[in-house]
Amino acid sequence: MGTEKLTFAQSVKIFGKSLKVSLKVRGAGSILVSILGFAMAFLPMLIAIYVRNFSNEIQGAYGRGEEYVSSIIGVFVILSALYVVQLLWRSLNSYFEVRNRVKIQMFMRERILRCTCDVQYKYILNYDDFKKRINFVSTEAGERVANSVGTTITWLQDIITFISIITVLWAVDVWIVIILVAACIPAILISAKFSDEQYWAQGFYVLPWLMSNSAFFEATMSTAINDTRFFGAYPWLRGKFERLNAEYIGIKNRVTKKHVFFNSLADIFRSGVYVVILLIAARQIFDNPVVGIGAFMLVFTMASQLQDVTARIFTAAAQFSSNAAYMRDFFYLDLLEYEMRGSAAKPQNNFSIQFKDVDFTYPNTERKILQNLNVHIREGEKVAIVGENGSGKTTFVSLLCALYKPDNGDVTMGGESIYDNISKMRKALSAVFQDFARYETTIRANIVISDLGRGESDEQIRTAAENTGAWEFIEAQDNGLDEVVGTFSPSGNNLSGGQWQKVALTRCIYRSDAKIMILDEPTAALDPVAEAELYRHFTDIIGDRTTILISHRLGITQLVDRVLVFDDGRIVEDGTHSELLEKDGLYARMYHAQAQWYE
Repeated sequence: MGTEKLTFAQSVKIFGKSLKVSLKVRGAGSILVSILGFAMAFLPMLIAIYVRNFSNEIQGAYGRGEEYVSSIIGVFVILSALYVVQLLWRSLNSYFEVRNRVKIQMFMRERILRCTCDVQYKYILNYDDFKKRINFVSTEAGERVANSVGTTITWLQDIITFISIITVLWAVDVWIVIILVAACIPAILISAKFSDEQYWAQGFYVLPWLMSNSAFFEATMSTAINDTRFFGAYPWLRGKFERLNAEYIGIKNRVTKKHVFFNSLADIFRSGVYVVILLIAARQIFDNPVVGIGAFMLVFTMASQLQDVTARIFTAAAQFSSNAAYMRDFFYLDLLEYEMRGSAAKPQNNFSIQFKDVDFTYPNTERKILQNLNVHIREGEKVAIVGENGSGKTTFVSLLCALYKPDNGDVTMGGESIYDNISKMRKALSAVFQDFARYETTIRANIVISDLGRGESDEQIRTAAENTGAWEFIEAQDNGLDEVVGTFSPSGNNLSGGQWQKVALTRCIYRSDAKIMILDEPTAALDPVAEAELYRHFTDIIGDRTTILISHRLGITQLVDRVLVFDDGRIVEDGTHSELLEKDGLYARMYHAQAQWYE
């Protein structure tokens, strides 16, 4: 969230950008209804005038016979029609307000989804307070941007109403207008003060709100709910939720209490002035009975409306600066660094991989995860990457997938930097990540999502699934490939961890154009039998493709051409399984520690 005070010129520029977004979100129908509202802005004045005329007609008809009844009825019909038009207009306006609210919510979700899918991956790990900012945009800033056209039109309509009411009341008594407008000044000043204060308070309670939601999710919908229930962690989670929620509510209430208190004082003042205005109108009738009861009714009808519309106009104007700050936070999304992709990118022709003097440090940290890393992987080579936790194995893969850029050095494929054209590079890759996706949809969709441009073929999907061992449980499903699985499956059919991993492996090898396969802990969720079965089909799975395999389980290293041993961000050993055993270094110690698993 921004900390610098915006200049007037910056605010105007930001507001102009917001209007463009708002016009796009609201659509032509909503804009036409808003424009129609300019005519409706005169209704309060017209209704007040006809209330006065109706009162005068009744007063004038007293004791004069039935010949005045038709005149009274005529005024009454017009007054009733105006009320009906106002009612219909409010209903139409309410309908479009609800409709716009839904459209705005959808717009915000799509905008944030687009951002999180396309932004550079470092932001996903909360670089530059990304999570806090994105939540603020989704809850506050985005809605103000999307509503900016409606807010502007409403403000202009209020000005029309304000001018029309003043014109009528001025003719009754100029002091009535002056006193009513002056009575709104305290409310206007309070609004100006608290609009800025509320903006800054938002920044303080966004984080407690996010953490409170996280605690609620952990207790109700987390995949680790079994762990929570078994260890009886609900009281602890409830306490965590209540503490964070209390912090959030406390911060918000401090601003709200002050706002309510001072606004109440301003309202009491305005109400007192309103009574004074009615006494002035009554005194005019007493001094000049010719004015008639209609004048009193006119003032009675329009005085409160003038106060309300005056407060709205100047409050909206006072909030302009605050709204501009919110809008600036929305357009923060446009300032982020996004992945550079090209939809028409042609696949790579050369698939050799090289890391040249690569250093890497994760955002918001200081420790180097990779240090002066140099390695060349030949096209078609099968390479296993091993090492202890935190040695840099997964980071190596993340850089190869262009999820991050190195601090120094470069990563190339076929002699070209992979960051020059990410789309071109990714067409050559397929991957199973350690934290693979579990899509809430059919098994078929979970597999073919890796290659949506490819025509679906049950036979091709089956061949891939048989190689990974997934077909056995897929064909046992009631609907086979078309079975809906996941936490929210209608039948409650969620796969086991091992089954999900097999689906992820199938998704990886289904990508037909991929020439490089990246397997990050592909057997982590598999039982020993399933792991051994995967090893037997290893050649069928990877074919002649370049393969980079990360695993804590070293049984698979005997199936690859080469083993790279990582330690503290460096490659400390490089060779075949047999060569590294003979060397009797770190790899040999790791392998011997697991040897009983493979005997």
